[in-house]
Amino acid sequence: MRPSGVWFSVTYRRLWAYLLMGVTVCFLAIVPYAAMAQQSDLAGNRVDGFPVVLDGNEVFRVRQGIPGIASAEERARLITRRLEQVAADPAITPDMIRVEDKDNASVVIAGETILMTVREGDRTNNLTHQAAAKKAAELIQAAVIQYRHDRSARQIIQGIVLAILSTIILIIFLILVQRLSSRLLIRIRAARQADRLNFRIQDFQVLSSNASGYLLSGLLSLLRLALILGAFYVYVPFLLSQFPATRAIGQSVLSDIANRINQAAIAVVHYLPNLIIILIIGFITDYVIRFAELVISELGRDDVYPWFYPEWVEPTKRLATFLLVAIALIIAAPFLPGFDSPAFQGISLFLGALFTLGSSSAVANAIAGIILIYTRAFRIGDIIRIGETSGKVIEKSLFVTRLFTFKHEVITIPNASVLNNNVLNFNAAPRLTDSYLVLYTKVTLGYDLPWRKVHDVLIQAALATPGIVAEPQPFVLQTALNDFNVSYEINAFTDRPDILPIVYSELHQNIQDYCNQAGIEILSPTYTSLRDGNHTTIPADYLPEDYTAPGFHIQSQ
Repeated sequence: MRPSGVWFSVTYRRLWAYLLMGVTVCFLAIVPYAAMAQQSDLAGNRVDGFPVVLDGNEVFRVRQGIPGIASAEERARLITRRLEQVAADPAITPDMIRVEDKDNASVVIAGETILMTVREGDRTNNLTHQAAAKKAAELIQAAVIQYRHDRSARQIIQGIVLAILSTIILIIFLILVQRLSSRLLIRIRAARQADRLNFRIQDFQVLSSNASGYLLSGLLSLLRLALILGAFYVYVPFLLSQFPATRAIGQSVLSDIANRINQAAIAVVHYLPNLIIILIIGFITDYVIRFAELVISELGRDDVYPWFYPEWVEPTKRLATFLLVAIALIIAAPFLPGFDSPAFQGISLFLGALFTLGSSSAVANAIAGIILIYTRAFRIGDIIRIGETSGKVIEKSLFVTRLFTFKHEVITIPNASVLNNNVLNFNAAPRLTDSYLVLYTKVTLGYDLPWRKVHDVLIQAALATPGIVAEPQPFVLQTALNDFNVSYEINAFTDRPDILPIVYSELHQNIQDYCNQAGIEILSPTYTSLRDGNHTTIPADYLPEDYTAPGFHIQSQ
């Protein structure tokens, strides 16, 4: 736990950072609205006329200019400047705005200032120029009254109070967001360390606890940033709308926010039918997947279909789930938002081309992985040999097979390479035929040795080897009668293929010991020796103490 002073200091620094960041972002977002607000004062056209604006609000429109003097747009600007001067002059009261009639026109006057002249050409809606001038004067009076009301001391104080309250609310909101996000991050880290964030769909693990924790932490940080920026995006326009000098900008941004929210709500309402269809497709897909898994589980029962092996159940479930989900996505794709947009189509084409050009090896390995599953070449935990590589199968995925060798090396072999090589499985025979694995090794001995004695010695050496079973009994095969020696092959049964190199090593040791004890010399096929006068090759430990090398024998005829 952090001390309260440290927590307050950290929170204070973060609030200042958020404040600067939010103000900067809002300033960059509001600058275009300020430019649009300034440009919209005289926005108009010849058909609809040009507006006369006071304090950012349109009073009325001018559709006719003064021939030879000013166009309609210039006339509207002139009236706007005079109106701003009158509204800012406290000596001119709204009651002083009046209409004076002349021969062919009516003049709207405020005090001693002529605001505008209404002629016959300015008539609208079948009104006389007198009625049009009177209506314009009433609109000007209302605009002036509102202008001065907005700048009254009461309204200014009210704006300051609302600005202070909104600032306090913003600060409280930022503190709450910071504290809640910090607590959630602490809980996410604790859950990740406790391995409680595994994300699974039925029996398939989509994300591990570490990946889920990292993803949730990132999403929480993005949500915190979005809430902070959203709060500033609402706060700054609201603050600007409380004061007359910046009200036009604030109201423009607030109206834009309201329009965007309205458009988003309308889009959601229009998308609801498609969303309902997607939910229906998802519900049907989930039901079909469950039904398919039930059928596959029943197929895997030993007493129902002997041809469907139990080890096929889980991979068949995964393949069926993958195919059904892919079909569901293809069906639901047209109902996704933006499916017909050029961007969506461009991304689809890009991914299709990328998959076509760059995934030939991956597809070959995946197909090979599926074939290996259904050929039942090996299982997880089997001791196998692929080419020159032997080891224990520790992983059997869709793309690769991993072996843990007897030298404690992890070797990854692509499934396409596995499929193109012979796979020797040392565990298959005991599992499929309820028998033992036969290991064998070859010894070459001379013709001067009785073969029955050689058989007995080799069998005794095999039976004395740990890891070799006594029943069935080892046996010897004479595999070749060479020019200078006989090839004897000792065959023995073992139930320990997981320590095969050790069993072979001890068998070779026992063969040497038992042959030496029996006085049998193990010679290389190309080894020759002249026994007369030469020492035997049997180690001295196995020779009697009075052993002496024989002398040369010479015979004469």
